[in-house]
Amino acid sequence: MDKRLTVDHSHEEKPPAEFQPYDIGEYTLKAPLTSNKSGFSKWGFCWKGDTEFFIKEFLSPVYPDDSVELSAAMREKRIDECVRWFDSKSRIYNTIVQAQTGNLVVPISFFKYESRFYLVTQKVSESAMDFAVLNRFDMAHKLIVMKVLANSFARLAERNIVHADVKPDNLLIKQTNGGFFTMKIIDFDASYLADQPPEPDEVQGDTVYYAPETLLYIIGEPAHLSPKVDVFAMGIIFHQVLTGKMPVIKDEYDYIYEAVLSDDPPVLEPSLPPDYKRLLENMLQKDPKNRLSMQQVFDELVRLDTLRQAAEKAAPPPAVPPVQPAAAPAQAGFLNATDDDLW
Repeated sequence: MDKRLTVDHSHEEKPPAEFQPYDIGEYTLKAPLTSNKSGFSKWGFCWKGDTEFFIKEFLSPVYPDDSVELSAAMREKRIDECVRWFDSKSRIYNTIVQAQTGNLVVPISFFKYESRFYLVTQKVSESAMDFAVLNRFDMAHKLIVMKVLANSFARLAERNIVHADVKPDNLLIKQTNGGFFTMKIIDFDASYLADQPPEPDEVQGDTVYYAPETLLYIIGEPAHLSPKVDVFAMGIIFHQVLTGKMPVIKDEYDYIYEAVLSDDPPVLEPSLPPDYKRLLENMLQKDPKNRLSMQQVFDELVRLDTLRQAAEKAAPPPAVPPVQPAAAPAQAGFLNATDDDLW
């Protein structure tokens, strides 16, 4: 056959080889890890016995193994960096475990395997509801969610932990089989202890929810990063819970923290009841010293819920069509998700 009429397939990509399960320490990976929505790690699910877990592989640092050609001095430097990073992360993770309320998805195992570091946590069901649906619930159910969040973050703040990446993607709404609502708080990759903040160029998190002092710290201005960083972010989150919208800023700003730093605070939804508007304003203060603590936020939410319950008893609200998914009557307190009764 004339070679000019044949097609050379040697340059074409071959179909990927079928994935073969393998072990990472005492855990078995049955599907490949993905880097989707995570620039600093790969993640997926693994098994230990009959139980499935979430697993994360950190892309950096990498422990130098014998296959890497390095000078003795450089190898020792890389190993020292890995050890210091591992010790710092371990301190944070151990402190987070101590703050457990039942709503924090805390580390189960943190370890090195070969040249990589891995974090294993509980697997949270993928059936968590879209954060946007919270606005469709009545005030009783909104208050349950807000109290769960405030209580959990208050327990973190007690131990000087800054989550530092508070955003809807990391706050999973769960509904129990009994019809109640709670939250699962995930992803502590950006977290730090207030007495051991990251270097300015290593600060992570979503800029949409940055506190003013976070930006000041990044650009080298005098600023102290404390758990009140999370209070500011939660003020934005609570506005979304209550109204379904972000606070409004002028077109000249890209982010809420920019407006606040320019002494041009965001405009809150006019229809918010005065007490709720005052609460959000006190969470979004420019100066952390003037900002509420998360415990104060929780106490205020308890007060507002008590007033709501008293008002409902005095004048029961008219019946309204049920929300989908159907919401059971709200509990007077809040729900700590300490069991497996979650869909």
